[in-house]
Order: sequence, then C-alpha cells, then structure tokens
Amino acid sequence: MKSTKNYQFNTNINNKSTILVIDDNPTNLSLAATSLEDGGFNVLIASDSLNGIKRAKFAHPDLILLDILMPEIDGFETCRRLKTDAATQNIPVIFMTGLTNSEYKVKGFEVGAVDYVTKPIQIEEVLARINLHLQLYFLTQKLE
Repeated sequence: MKSTKNYQFNTNINNKSTILVIDDNPTNLSLAATSLEDGGFNVLIASDSLNGIKRAKFAHPDLILLDILMPEIDGFETCRRLKTDAATQNIPVIFMTGLTNSEYKVKGFEVGAVDYVTKPIQIEEVLARINLHLQLYFLTQKLE
C-alpha cells in the first residue's frame, strides 16, 4: 500500500466513519490500518473471521474490508454470516484478496459484498471505493 498523504478525502464521510479490516496476515492488517488512519478513518482490526464477526456486531462499523483466504472460516462464509445477521446485514463489505479469477469475484457479489479489490492493494483505488460505498451507505440510511 502506498501513502495516502496526497489523496483527497470527502471529509464529511471519513471523519465519522469506522472501518473494520479482517485479515489473517499481520502485515496486511498493519498496512491497511495505517493507510486508513492516515486518511482520517477510525480503524478496527480483526485477525480472523470469528473475531471479525464479533467486532462487527459490537462496534457496528460503517464498512468492512474482508480478506477471502483465511484459516478456519474463509471470507465468503464470513460475509454470508454477516449478511444473515440483522445486526450486521446492512454493513457494506469490500473483499480484498489475491484471488483474481472472475469466478471468485462473482461469488463475492453473490454472498453479499458490494465490491472486490485485488492485492497488491492500490490504496488510492481502495480509498476511492471506500468513499463511494460509504456515500451510498449513508444516503441509503438517510432515505430509510
């Protein structure tokens, strides 16, 4: 991930937005957290799916960045569980993974993800997608 210092954020969103990053790789977690914090987001982390689901239920983040390839429970099943729980079903999920096959992308959308980015992550792209999905999320909440 590259530095976010030159990226312009929509400050109406990220100053109040919390993002949960779920990834079993400590390096990925650290890079994502640092980049998002540099952008002004509140960041929560979880190093496995079960803790990620618990954190999502407890903290109600505005968006979840979720790795697919994790031990025990993969990201697809994690997303399914999040989308079937009333407490977390409306939280946008963006998959971030090294899996580039279109079959995996389609499966990600089928289980409820709103977007899919491939590793290595280009932070400017991820931040643009996060801002877009947060805008959609907040507008949807406002309309409801």
